[in-house]
Amino acid sequence: MTIWFYVKTDDGPKTVGDVVCRFNYVRGEHSEDEYMWITEERKEDDEVYWEIKSKYKELKELVLVGWAYKAGDTVVLAEIEDEFVANFLDPLLAKYGFDNLKWIVVPKK
Repeated sequence: MTIWFYVKTDDGPKTVGDVVCRFNYVRGEHSEDEYMWITEERKEDDEVYWEIKSKYKELKELVLVGWAYKAGDTVVLAEIEDEFVANFLDPLLAKYGFDNLKWIVVPKK
């Protein structure tokens, strides 16, 4: 399944993405054992959005986890795989509260 999160906030998509990324930082016993999520700005025509990616410190390749963009008074976190739901839901609920957070589950075809 794919999940789309909708956060009603005046914050921008970068700020909301950073909330999720800060939650998804893990450092192991060794300095090279570091796992993190980051946001990267992307532009397409006049549209600006943020990619949320995961990476291990020692690997150069980043893995796309989802997108963040603004739609009216809402930040949309799009196309999140169900295995990452807790990685998004926990920090979003803590920061924005249940009343400002909605989600839609889209089954895979």
